[in-house]
Parts: sequence; C-alpha cells; structure tokens
Amino acid sequence: MIVDNSTAATKDISAFVSNVSGVGLSYAEQDVTAYSDGVINFTLGHPSSEIEITGPFSNTAATGSHTVLNGIAGLQSATITLTVQIGIKAAPTTGNPEFEGEYYCSSYVVNGDGTYTARFVPASATAPAWGTVT
Repeated sequence: MIVDNSTAATKDISAFVSNVSGVGLSYAEQDVTAYSDGVINFTLGHPSSEIEITGPFSNTAATGSHTVLNGIAGLQSATITLTVQIGIKAAPTTGNPEFEGEYYCSSYVVNGDGTYTARFVPASATAPAWGTVT
C-alpha cells in the first residue's frame, strides 16, 4: 500500500496494513426495463471505487500508519495518489497487478484494540485504473 502523505511525499505503509477491501471499480446499475420487456435489464452508470484499509496502529516516524494517515484524513486541498499493489501469493513484484488513482482520505479512526480503519474515496474525474507493478 503506497500513499502520499500530507506533503505529497510517497510513503509505503504496507507493513501497517492487514486488510484492504473494495479494490477495483463498481458500476452503478440503472434499471432501463420497459413494460413490454420479458426480463428486467440494466445499463451501467458511473464507476465508484471506495477503498477501506485496516491494520495495526503505528506512530513510526515517516511510514507509520498514524504518522501518514492522520495528516491526510479530511484533507481536500490536494488529492493523494493511492496505489494498491497485489502480490501473487507473495510480496508484490514487477509485473504483478496494481490499482492506482487519486483519492481523498475521508475517514481515519483508531480502534480500541490498537488497530485503525481508513476509508478512501475518488477525488478526480478520472477513474482509478488497473496497471502493473514496475
């Protein structure tokens, strides 16, 4: 998990991420069924990409989850680049898939069990996209 901090410096917080959910695009379904249609049918609307991460709370200098996420939660003055690299049964390497886009961190909450939860929502008119680790 690679994310920009509040000064736009790229930080790898992978060591402090234990779960990532919502990676990819989900398209809104618009019902376009006519009365005479034999089955309900849809067209696809705009994509959405809301990503949630959880992991152990850490205030490690420069790359700790709290150090990075606390500074970007609610920050709307600049978008942050969020990159989720996916290793195939191992740490990500060159050629593995990655998902990247411009996001806002809309929520950062520290939980009582020493973990955190952070939520990211798209911050650009350009949809996040799949690519490969280089």
